[in-house]
Amino acid sequence: MTLKQARLCALMILLITLSAPIADAQDEVQPGPSPTPGVVATPSAPDTSPVPAIPPEVEQYAAEWVMSGRDYANTRATFDSSIDSSSVDQLGVAWMFEIPGIGSYGGAASGVVIAGGIVYFQDLRSNVYALDLETGSPIWIHEENQNVLGPNGPAIGYGKVFAQAGTNTIFALDLETGELLWRTGLEGPTGAQQPYVYGGYVLTAAVAGEINSEAQGNQDARQGYAAGYSGIIYALDHATGEIVWRFQVVEEGFWGNPNVNGGGGVWYPPAVDTETGVTFWGTGNPAPFPGIVRYPNAASRPGDNLYTNSMVALDGETGEMLWYNQAKPHDLFDLDFQSSPILTTIADGDSERAIVIGSGKMGEVIAYDRETGEELWRTPVGMHQNDDLTEIPLDEAITVYPGVWGGVQTPLAYAEGVIFAPVLNLPSVYTANAFGAADGTEAVLNTTGRINVWEGTSEMVALDAATGDLVWQREFDEPLFSSATVINDLVLTSMYDGTTYALSREDGSIVWTYEPPGGIIAWAAVANDTLILPIGIGSRPVLLALRLDAQGVAPTPQPWLTPVPSPEVQG
Repeated sequence: MTLKQARLCALMILLITLSAPIADAQDEVQPGPSPTPGVVATPSAPDTSPVPAIPPEVEQYAAEWVMSGRDYANTRATFDSSIDSSSVDQLGVAWMFEIPGIGSYGGAASGVVIAGGIVYFQDLRSNVYALDLETGSPIWIHEENQNVLGPNGPAIGYGKVFAQAGTNTIFALDLETGELLWRTGLEGPTGAQQPYVYGGYVLTAAVAGEINSEAQGNQDARQGYAAGYSGIIYALDHATGEIVWRFQVVEEGFWGNPNVNGGGGVWYPPAVDTETGVTFWGTGNPAPFPGIVRYPNAASRPGDNLYTNSMVALDGETGEMLWYNQAKPHDLFDLDFQSSPILTTIADGDSERAIVIGSGKMGEVIAYDRETGEELWRTPVGMHQNDDLTEIPLDEAITVYPGVWGGVQTPLAYAEGVIFAPVLNLPSVYTANAFGAADGTEAVLNTTGRINVWEGTSEMVALDAATGDLVWQREFDEPLFSSATVINDLVLTSMYDGTTYALSREDGSIVWTYEPPGGIIAWAAVANDTLILPIGIGSRPVLLALRLDAQGVAPTPQPWLTPVPSPEVQG
């Protein structure tokens, strides 16, 4: 067995468990609980003075990497770095920070935030770190020690750091000291979404699922796709943690059957139009999928299943829905539209049209008019097979591309009229009742347990933002669970085994390749001459800082785990 095969086998074992619940699901449950009141850890009079819409830290350090998508438009692009095609091969190891908090899925499943020469990072045990960008030395550490699924991560603004914990809470820390300021309870599981901060609010969300009240700190508390639970979007007061508004993704009544149906998780940060204050969110799939024994082929949820798999525009002040456009009605195959939207403008005659671009596991990139929600173009990316079926024959098992872990899993990037989409070609096998599942939780287990990660290949696809036309495409033999990141004339991504590529933004040719000491299911961030790679998978998860002309050397990559047979699946 080769070194790369040994790595990928270990990674497959971790991914097999990705959607697994911790507790056994009941056949029927009641709708989810009421919100838990916010709790202020350090009582004080609320600050009622007006705040700028864009937090001072975000504005002051905009040339660094101040949020998950780098900016409110989620371009994931920097032109403020000295790294480009002429210098990228001069990157060397500046420092490594060993990640202490390792959860069920490794140490890191999202990106860092960089502001004022400080790196803010959250591991997969919900712990938050402030590190010196120059040296990697800790400035402060806040411990939560609660396993999370990811993609989690911190946000900064108004003198605070905000992050979700691993059960059903979000908390605020003092930006300079890491002192806990407040903690607020949310409905549904947290730890799978990175907040944004704008307009005096913390914009965040919870995925769909039931909280396993018996889970301990070293267990994941999410019981996925439990009946009667919806993804929920929130705006919280930055000073107190008070919930100002909420938006439930699944329609009231749960499409007629709250004892079976649920879904609509929100996994990624929104885009924010800073001129209008409108926020744009991509939403996840309905459940059960494809169906269960009593209700094969999603018979428990007839109709479109609003507002799943949709682009949703919400007023940032009130949470009022301004428009929606459902990319895939009545989804049978867990084909989310979950990615962070991208905002840009395109030529429209003699003027410009503001657009919002979305994508997700359905393997399509779609552009909408930002004001009206009108669909402007739609481009399939990656492999497609049987994903347009509306039902599965009762006595058959079918193979579908993209599968549960396929399509556009992770964030897009955008620069100068071109969209860059990381695509995973990985199928799933389905039956009409999810191999005899009794409920939505068992259905996802039975489906994900049959995925063969060895079948996965990937692509980086460049599309014209005005038309959706293909500009270029680069294929890889390895699976990809990282994002696209633009650095000047380069677009960077990392494979599942960690191999990192810098491609020419013009034609997709490979300019630089780097093999770090572990696997990557997270996204890069860049500030000045430093590139941060979260190496989350392996025996030694680290934050790795690569810097121009640095002389350090990372450890030689080693097989991460002894390969073992894949676990048996149900059905």
